[in-house]
Parts: sequence; C-alpha cells; structure tokens
Amino acid sequence: MKTIYRIAKSELNSLFCSPIAWLVLVIFTFQVSMVFTDRIIWELRDFVINNREKDGLTVYFLLSGFGTPLFPGVLSYLYLYFPLLTMGLMSREFSSGSIKLLYSSPITSTQIVLGKYLSMMFYGLIMLAIVTIYVVFYMFVLKDFDYPVAITGLIGIYLIMCLYSAVGLFVSCLTSYQVVAAIGTFAALTILQVIGGVLQGVDFWRDITYWICSGPHGPIAGLIDSGDVLYYILMPALFIGMSIMKLQFARQSKPLYMKVVKYLALVIVIVGIGYATSRRSTVCITDLSRDEQLTLTPKSREILKRYNGQELTLTTYVNIMDEHMAAKLFPRSRIGDMSVFSKYYRFKPDMKFKYIYYYDHVLNGHSCCAPGEDLEEAARKQAKVNGLDFDDVLSPEEMREIHDLSGENNQVVRILEDSEGNWTYLRMFNDLNPYPSEQEISIALLRMKEGAVKMGALYGHGEREMNKSGDRELGWLFTNGSGRGSLINQGFDPVSIPLTEDWGIPDDVQILLIIDPKEAFSKVELEKIRDYVASGRHLIIATDVNRSAVMSELLSDFGVQALPGMLVLPRKDEDPTNINAVFTPQSGMINPTFAHWGNRNYPLSMTGAVALNYVTDKGYNVVPLVASPVGSWTELETTDFAGETPSFNPKAGEINQQLPVVLALTRQVNGKEQRIMIFGDADWMTMGEFSKQRVYGVANGQLTTLMCSWMTDYRYPTYFPRPAQPDNHIKLSYQSRGTLKLVFVVIFPAVILLLYFGVWFKRRGK
Repeated sequence: MKTIYRIAKSELNSLFCSPIAWLVLVIFTFQVSMVFTDRIIWELRDFVINNREKDGLTVYFLLSGFGTPLFPGVLSYLYLYFPLLTMGLMSREFSSGSIKLLYSSPITSTQIVLGKYLSMMFYGLIMLAIVTIYVVFYMFVLKDFDYPVAITGLIGIYLIMCLYSAVGLFVSCLTSYQVVAAIGTFAALTILQVIGGVLQGVDFWRDITYWICSGPHGPIAGLIDSGDVLYYILMPALFIGMSIMKLQFARQSKPLYMKVVKYLALVIVIVGIGYATSRRSTVCITDLSRDEQLTLTPKSREILKRYNGQELTLTTYVNIMDEHMAAKLFPRSRIGDMSVFSKYYRFKPDMKFKYIYYYDHVLNGHSCCAPGEDLEEAARKQAKVNGLDFDDVLSPEEMREIHDLSGENNQVVRILEDSEGNWTYLRMFNDLNPYPSEQEISIALLRMKEGAVKMGALYGHGEREMNKSGDRELGWLFTNGSGRGSLINQGFDPVSIPLTEDWGIPDDVQILLIIDPKEAFSKVELEKIRDYVASGRHLIIATDVNRSAVMSELLSDFGVQALPGMLVLPRKDEDPTNINAVFTPQSGMINPTFAHWGNRNYPLSMTGAVALNYVTDKGYNVVPLVASPVGSWTELETTDFAGETPSFNPKAGEINQQLPVVLALTRQVNGKEQRIMIFGDADWMTMGEFSKQRVYGVANGQLTTLMCSWMTDYRYPTYFPRPAQPDNHIKLSYQSRGTLKLVFVVIFPAVILLLYFGVWFKRRGK
C-alpha cells in the first residue's frame, strides 16, 4: 500500500503543477455555478410572479423538474474533463522513457496502475467537494432538506468519476501520445454512452450491450439499485484489470493469441457477473427518499399487492405498418420500452413481457403503406429495415385468429392480463410522451380487479354520439383510445345504446347520456328512460337551442325547463353565441374544485346555449352549477349572427341577468345518492369545441372528467397523488439573485484560480 500511495502522491504533485488540473477545476466550477444559480433564480422568480411554491424541492433542484437540475448538470460536464485529466497518466511515462525505470524497479504493474488510479480518485474527491458546496447551500436554504437523496446522489457522482478515471487510465496505457490518449478516452466514453443501441435486435446481445452502456445507469440519487451499484464497481474493475494486463504484457514476451484470450476472459467474467446481477429477479432496489417519492405512489403499490401470487403478462401487439408508434417498439427499442414499467416490476419482478409483431392496414390513416402499394410487400420492407425476420411477423388473418384489433384501428396496443384470465387494453397515446403513465397503468390494473364503469349514450334520435369523431360528436372525450384523458383510458367503458321500443337500456349501465336528441322519444322509449331513472342510476342530459318540443317532457320530470332564446354576449372579434359561463359559489356543494374554478374565473366555454329554469318540487336537491356570464342575455330576435349584431330588447321578453346553464340534481334512492347533471348546451363537450384555439384556459375537458368521477363516487378516474413533502420553501428572496450570481459564478471560480496562481508563484520562487 505504501508504494501505491507514493505513486499516487507523486502523480498528484505532477498533476497540480500543471495548469490543466487547475483550469479544469475553474471551468467546472463556473459551469456548475451557472446551472446552480439559474435554477434557483428561476424558482424564486416563479414564486414572486405566481405566488406559489412547490413541495419536494430537494428532488426538484437536485434530480428532476424544469430546466437542468444540479446532479444531471454535473454529469453532463464530467465526460469532457476526464480525458484531459487522464491523458498523461501512462502515456507521459511512455513518451519520456520513465516507464523503463518503473519496470526495472521493484514495483509491480498492479502497484503502478493502482497508484495512478488512486491519484485520480483523490482528484475526483476534490471535484466532489466542489459539488458538495452547492448541496450544502441547498441544505441551509431549503426547508426540511431530504438528506438521503443528496448524500446518495453525491456518492453516485463520485462512482461515475471513478468509472471515467478507469477508462482514461486504460486508454492512456495504449499510447505514448497524450493528445491521442485524450481523444481516445473521449471516444471510449462516447462508445459507453451509445453502445446500448448496438445489437438491440438480438435478445441476448440486447441485454449485454444495454448493461455495458453507461447511459441507463443513473447517479443512484435516492433510489439505490443493486444492479447500478455493481455496474460502478465492475466496470472500473474491468478497465483497471485491462490496464494491469497491458503493462504486464509489455514486460513479457507472449503470443498475441494468449494476450487476446486473457483480455477476453476478463471481459467475459466481468460482463457475465454484471449480466447475471442485473436481471429483474436478482436486482434489489431501495428508495431512500422521503416517503419513497422516487418510486410508485402508495395507492399504486396497494393495487399491485392485490396481484400477489398471480402472474401478470403484458403483451404488446405491434402493427409494423403503424408509422407513429411501431418504431418505438421494434426489438432495438424493447429495453427502453420495458423500462416504462420498471417501477412496477420492482415490486413484481415476475411480470412477463411479450411482443407480437404483425402487419395490417392501419384504420386511422397513419400507415407506412402508400396508396396502391401491396400491403405484404410494404410490410416486408418495414421488417427488413427494422431488423425483423418476416417469418416472425403475423399476417392479418393470423393476427385476427389471436385477437381482432380492428376496434383499436389496428394501432399499436397492449393487453394486460392476469393468471385468472382478466384482461384490459393499455394503449399508447398521441402526445409528446406516448407511453402510459403511472395513472393509466394503475387504472388498468384496478380495472381488471374491479371492472370498468359502464356508461351508455343513447342514439337513434339524432343524438350526439360517443363513437364518432365529427365536430358535433363526443368521441374525443369518451372513446378516443389515442387520447390519454379520454374516459375509455380512465376506467370507463363507453358504449352506444340504440334505444328503440324493442331495445332497452342494459342493466349494467351505470351512467346514461342523453345528448341533444333532435327527434322526440316515443311514449315507450320515454318510459324506459324513466324506469332507468327510477332505478337510482346516474344520468347526464344536454339540451340545446330549439329543442323544447323534443326535450320538454323529459326535462319536466326533473322540474327543469329550457328558457326560449339563445344566450349571447357580443364581444369584439368573438362569436356572440359563444359565452364563457362561470361556476357559481353554490357549485362547491358538489365539489370544492368547482368553487375554486369560480374564484379563479375559470370558464366553461359554451356555444349556442340556452338558460335553464327549475323548481324543487320533484324530490331532487337542485344546485345551479354553472351560470351565464354577467352581461349576457337570452336573445329572441336575431337569427343571423354572422350578418347581424344582436342587441338586448327587454320588450321582446329577453332576459339580461345571470341564469343557470348547468344544474346538478341529487336524491336518495334505495339508500344511495342518485346524481344527475343537466346542461343547456351540447357543444361544450364535442370535438368541435376542443379543436378551437382559445387564448384563455377553459374547464371543458376537466369538467367532463370530474362530472363522471362525481357520478362514480370518485372511483374513476383514479388519481395517484404523492404525500405532500415538507421541503416546500426556499429561505431566499428574489432580491438575492445578484448576490448568488456574484458569489458562485464569479467569486467561487476566482478563488480556485487564485489558489493556482499561489502555487505557481511558490514553485517559481523555488
């Protein structure tokens, strides 16, 4: 050990006598200071402007959130510096000839390599001390700082420094030119970053190269993964071992094949251990963050516990002709796709993943098959380009024998299944992150255990339909499988019901929608609706302008009447028939969120709405949920709103006051609360409304979700909030931003620079 220590001390003396080591520290400090101060100043500005604070600030500032957190910022710079620091470790000995003295001295190759490596470990500690200063500052300015996240994150950064040092040391053993060593180290670190994308089409090699890749192995901050920890031990050991072997081979005269065999044996042993210890069945993961905020929420864990002793299988059906989603699920991307579920297989490591590839016409138009092109020929091209054996790709007929996915437009879709035969769809989404989040995954798991809430929409009388996607239809909110917030992905099972005199409302429908029928119901049909209401199940009704003859008899059952005329509010450059209805103070009786929306002036956008009048003698408790805005009135005279500007005329019977446009009704039936909502407009929940560009936020989408959630007693959609974290306050003012910049961006790097000049003058004097 003494010899190793002396070599390390000598190397450190040499390193700090050169300007490179000091320059690296100065630039590193400056860059990290910029990341550090920009992040804090942004948060202080957000607090001042919006008067809000976040909880979980430790994780927010160190690991995740808007901008560049501290630890990812540090890691983004490290790989630039270590090629410069390690380029002379051994290449300098080769170029100067001093390696011969080392060979002739009673020092082994192991001692030489370990001494050099130890010097870089000491230098890494100096860089870590600089990062620790920023973390200590956070400890003082953040309320209830989460120490385990910070401490484990610092340890993780140091392990990454040790890995980079080992790589640089090995490359330095290969050449006598320092510049070549620096370039080679940079290339080696780059290869370590990208090798995870090599040979991903072959199952065995996919796992091997993915383990070797440094990218997937994070800084282990807060979340301790035994596979990652072993990676940061085994990979430095591999490069140190190869460095020792390189020096030993220089002293010995052995055939090339024997050297190659020894190198390969070391690589195979190290990689084999890493591969075996990184399997899901062998990995141990511990979340040290407060309330385990880096893993699944407590509610999701409770749902997953219900599958103890059962098998869970996630089968992904990949239509290789789906131009939007298929590329994310070909074999080369499979590990990345499976990692979306890593938080789940931490608690259920026996979870199985299957991928089935097929080709068929994509029914939503997003197909790789050009018009007129032969489908099979196009599929063969896709398979060849993406490394698939076409013999393993199912034909449309073979796929339909397994599962007919035409109802899913033959898009990429997953089926989650348990060992009892329960299954449900788990879809991909057309947004920036197409993968399902914890909410969609956990809802799918809950849905398999408890079943979905069946909601039916009547059709056959000109109603708005939930299975269509036109401007006046409801498909966007209810049955759009590609929409994350669509109710079909949030625990509901929307179906269309063809109400006729011969066909009634199924008994398992829990929420019934009657949305703007154009034709009156027959007496038999009306009785079927009344029977449904009498059963105590929930109901949503939406009427519209000029529907009195059609809806009056049904609405009268609830003591509700649609007032004549259309609500209008003329505004500059706005359609007067479009009103921003407001949530009433009484709406908080239904849900506090509604009252909060009213306080924030968060409107419900309605076009062509009618006002509602009501009485309370029908046995219902009636709450006016949403009212027309101040200044609007019921227009009775104007019919051509494109060519005329409506004006208020009280003599014509027009009413200029706030009137209810949405009512919430409740009553007790068979010991349970029946919940009903009646709307004076049907356009507010259609695709046409959601396709409009608004310069202001509207509550339409959220109201649909919250309305259905209220009717299911908040069973679905299920939300997965995390426990509130106490680290929710920064003990700094916005006025301190200039001082922060001065201290960390200017003074801190300047102090290190002055230390260098002090050492330089001292050596110059000697």
